[in-house]
Amino acid sequence: MTRLKRMTLALLTGATLVSSCWLPQTFAADDVTAPNQFRNIYKSSVYGMTVTVTHELIPLGDKRHKLRFFADSLVASIDETSTFSSSDDKNLQPELYTYDRNGLGRDRTARITFDWDNQKVINDINNNPWKMKIPLGTQDKVSFQVQLQRDLIAGKTENLAYTIADGGKIKEYQFAIIGNERLKTPLGQVDTVKIKRTRKDSDRVTYAWMAPKFGYLLVRMQQEEDGDVYTININEAEVDNKKISSFN
Repeated sequence: MTRLKRMTLALLTGATLVSSCWLPQTFAADDVTAPNQFRNIYKSSVYGMTVTVTHELIPLGDKRHKLRFFADSLVASIDETSTFSSSDDKNLQPELYTYDRNGLGRDRTARITFDWDNQKVINDINNNPWKMKIPLGTQDKVSFQVQLQRDLIAGKTENLAYTIADGGKIKEYQFAIIGNERLKTPLGQVDTVKIKRTRKDSDRVTYAWMAPKFGYLLVRMQQEEDGDVYTININEAEVDNKKISSFN
């Protein structure tokens, strides 16, 4: 794979690992609750080519939501969604996960249906379905991000680990808070908490900078692998139909 393809795919796929974890609010973190709706836009560039990431939460009623992550460039796109329900303000239960990747010669589709009565998921990757047992509390590759956000708002700072149904396997995603940093963004300067995700079977490292004052809104995401660095930055933010025009 060429360097351009590798960097583009890293931006398109890497952002989804953390970009939707933190949802915007306009109150101090101690006072926030999870929003009912939001739409955030992030941007980056690969060799002068713009990559745009749109991340939105869509209310469906009856404590159900759809979370959509859409990354787009001139040469490739990824559309990822999770439909989930929540019986309270802290815990959520995924129902359906979908993934569509097009471009760069690597088209792929996936659909994961959660069957909680039988504690299984039905995986359908490129029209090849099979079933897999899952433990209670399992999330999909998008829903865990909302669960993490809710845990952070609730004040949890340690043991940020989540069981994920990912690619026909059960995996554990682990995160750690490593410090604080004030960042300059298109929406102004903002104080952030820096979070790190590492992987036991890879040298890939992902960092995320979130603004606690805005309900742990993701401000910047950076992925490092094999000497390459890929970064996306906040460009626009809207929560509960109200635009965040400035952090100041």
